[in-house]
Amino acid sequence: MSRFTPIIPSVGRIFRAEPSRQAAKNLHTLRACVEPFPKLFVLDNFRHVPAPSPLRACCYPHLLADDLIMGWPMESLDMDVLALAARLIGNRAMDGALCLADREQWAFSEFGAADLGDRRRTRRLVKLATLMAGNSSGSIPQQTQTWAETKAAYRLFDADGVTHTAVCQTHFDQTRLAAGQVPMVFLVQDTMVLNFTSHTACTGLGPIGTDQGLMGLHQQNVLAVDPVRQRPLGLMYQKHYRRPPQPKGMRADRARRRKVPLEERESHWWVEAIASIGRPPAGVRWVHVGDRGEDLFVAYHEARRQNSDWLIRVAQDRRVLAPTGSCRLFDHARSLPVRIQKTVRTRRARSEVVEEVTLCVTAGPMTLLPSAGEPQHQQWEPIPCWVVRVWEPCPPPGQEPLEWILCTSLPCETDAMLGFVAEGYGFRWMIEEFHKCQKTGCQVEARRLEHTDRLEPLIGLLSILAVRLLELKFVARDNPGTPARDLFDETTVEIMARYLKCPAASMTVGQFWRGIGGLGGHPGRKGDGPVGWLRAWRGWQSFELIRLGAELTSGGPERCG
Repeated sequence: MSRFTPIIPSVGRIFRAEPSRQAAKNLHTLRACVEPFPKLFVLDNFRHVPAPSPLRACCYPHLLADDLIMGWPMESLDMDVLALAARLIGNRAMDGALCLADREQWAFSEFGAADLGDRRRTRRLVKLATLMAGNSSGSIPQQTQTWAETKAAYRLFDADGVTHTAVCQTHFDQTRLAAGQVPMVFLVQDTMVLNFTSHTACTGLGPIGTDQGLMGLHQQNVLAVDPVRQRPLGLMYQKHYRRPPQPKGMRADRARRRKVPLEERESHWWVEAIASIGRPPAGVRWVHVGDRGEDLFVAYHEARRQNSDWLIRVAQDRRVLAPTGSCRLFDHARSLPVRIQKTVRTRRARSEVVEEVTLCVTAGPMTLLPSAGEPQHQQWEPIPCWVVRVWEPCPPPGQEPLEWILCTSLPCETDAMLGFVAEGYGFRWMIEEFHKCQKTGCQVEARRLEHTDRLEPLIGLLSILAVRLLELKFVARDNPGTPARDLFDETTVEIMARYLKCPAASMTVGQFWRGIGGLGGHPGRKGDGPVGWLRAWRGWQSFELIRLGAELTSGGPERCG
């Protein structure tokens, strides 16, 4: 560990850089630091030669031609930022393992600077986060293990200064710092519904869903993703909303919705997140990525006002200005000629069957016009941008054709740029994985504090823990050949070596992580893919018990938590 120098605390980890004599000097070093992406196209005089495509976790396919950063014009990126990014991300894969092995370090880096109005509360928060990191899905009594610690946790969340913002702000600031150190970051936004209907004693909840009687919270999240490393940097924004009760039988028709001021609509949640995040640092591009819920003219307007880009799936067939004149957006997108064609393996919505699908990709410029039905929009300027279409030209009989129509401010003049944008929307699935980490890995909806003022800080703590769970799947992917002793202490490596029946001296991170995956139920066959976050977390919890048993048997140090 001595050969690493900590330089920037970020996203629950300590970024570690090689000594300055090995620091990145130019773009070639950056490319050497980044594991090459699988080449799905070979660009040779704009001839596309297909290569095998990996299976993705969602139905949006993997389309990119080359590694992401090479698909973008280098002159648009600041070279000093690229060099710093090379230093920072070169060993980031190790950071997740370091903090996995040291829960105290992770908890202190995430919550040690939290301003809760009293230093004792901050120390208590750090200790509670350490305990929760050992059993993320357990209840507070299971996580704290003693009645004294349980009461202390309840008192902490009942304190006036312990709010959701106070608990999460350090993490938000660290994520923002990390997002300012790489050339381009995707800010993936989505709304998640937290269902607390069965928690009848909780006050402060609001209606959810369309059925009468369902109660809970709406949570707006923005997850920062590094497209070069294809991994999360952390949460950039999180806020909870309560939908006001609606009288039974009242129809929320379009005319009634338009009478509601823009700032009071649910659609404004997306805009508020963009505005709260603000402008990126000089030399860095932030790209807001969202599904059809974010297809709002006001969202595009706010992103442009914040000097940010966007990549959003289109929901509304609005009128636009195309090079040929005024037309409907969908008609314009479907009239564009094919620029890229690719055969991929994917699955259709609501289907578990994996099949080979031939997809076409195209793009063209357009200009978005302010909505004629919204008086507040009329004072805004039209927005020039691009429309990107990914579709299946020949679906099987009886099947709906696959189609994605995207709106983006990123230019798509070349096929490399178009491949970058088409691939970029696939990162939206990472926030769905984050939501799964919250609900399954951290059991957010099972928490039973009796007021949302107490519940929201707990949800904030668990959300940051969910980011940690999501990072588990990336621990061994970038540097599988690194000696395990460089990341874990001697005792941990020795115990895993005895479990796997292999020499500890030659054990690599990849071998260690395959052992963790096996303990979590990952078969480890060639076609099973890498270890996901859920099996990794289950495996690590099992390994913690094995390590505790080994230490108790050998008379090792006493452990608590």
